[in-house]
Amino acid sequence: MASEPTSPTSPTTPTSPTDDHEATKEWLETILEGYHRSKNAEADLDLELREWTINPASADKEGFLSEQLSMTVNYVAEGEEHHAHLLAKLLPQDPFNRAFVIETLFDVREIKFYTEIKPELEEVERKYLTEDFLSSSWAPKLYYAKHKQASESILVLEDMCQHGYQVEDLTKGLSQDQIKSAITALANVHAAAVALEVKEKKPLKERYPYLLSMEQAVESFTCLVDRGLPLLLKFLESRKDYAAVREGLQKYQGQKMAADVFRKVLTPSEKINTLVHCDYWCNNLLFKNGEERTDCCIIDWQMVTYGRPAIDLAFLISTSLETGERRKHCPDLLSHYWEAFTSRLSKYGIGKESHKYSREDLEADFKAAQTMAGLVVVGSVDIALGFPAREERVLELLADLLKVGIL
Repeated sequence: MASEPTSPTSPTTPTSPTDDHEATKEWLETILEGYHRSKNAEADLDLELREWTINPASADKEGFLSEQLSMTVNYVAEGEEHHAHLLAKLLPQDPFNRAFVIETLFDVREIKFYTEIKPELEEVERKYLTEDFLSSSWAPKLYYAKHKQASESILVLEDMCQHGYQVEDLTKGLSQDQIKSAITALANVHAAAVALEVKEKKPLKERYPYLLSMEQAVESFTCLVDRGLPLLLKFLESRKDYAAVREGLQKYQGQKMAADVFRKVLTPSEKINTLVHCDYWCNNLLFKNGEERTDCCIIDWQMVTYGRPAIDLAFLISTSLETGERRKHCPDLLSHYWEAFTSRLSKYGIGKESHKYSREDLEADFKAAQTMAGLVVVGSVDIALGFPAREERVLELLADLLKVGIL
């Protein structure tokens, strides 16, 4: 991919920092000027940065795919005072993780999501929906983005945690209000993507060639299982109460079964497809819990791809609920998604007769995607090991999926 800036910059744009010690006033001013110019290119900014703090992001925002900085700025622009909380995502400093991110284009894909995909989804919403139905804060606001191949990558977003949003405890799982909010947000994004393709005649795979391809996704998830499954099988040697789980999972070791599952689920449908987050679970969701409603904000779009909407739904329900809650409420949650998705499509003028996708199709896709979600949990088991409550959640999920023949 050619080197290119992905938001308004000038030839003298200072190089992005690698950590909080390298961040400068000039660099912050460049970010803020770029943001205001994107809103009004002709504005007389007369920008003055008055106060700022830059620190490493808190532990709950960190990940191996990026280094993150938390920034607070007070400044004047266009004669008005502004106060902003920002989150900057930089290339990881660990050499292995850095090489992985560059090779897989995870950083580029997320930058492109915020600079190209998200604005077009918002535009199609504004074009076809009334004000009452416009999605609010379903993903953070972009302030600045820049990419130079293999050397520099930065994404600066509004820090939603400073506006009352927070990551929920992975061990506890999501409440019913939270998971329904996450499903509604998901259905709205899925519907906007379908509308962009159907109403605006813009084939998404052609329009966004950088989307994670099916083969790239299969390879990534298969590598995850190849890494996590031996670790889990070793752990299960001491858990005689889960001997059946260990026995059931052994068939995926050293064979192509996992890859075949991923390939089947990730192959686009012949009936309906949408943009798929492909990592849709509680750690990539922020919630704002109010008295009357719960809002959901979706983050970490590095793996966005094109495919069946049930993939995201299965990831969410399988990983973010305690097993008993999942079994009890799964039918209702599928109904909640179906109603939210189809009613949203109807607001774009897209009826069921135009896509031929039925509730039965959703259920079949969901069942297959649950198998994929279970294998991803196996591959990500290192997140749970060492935390007894998380270990039990994982083992109960896998035991249940094996019992009912999904795994």
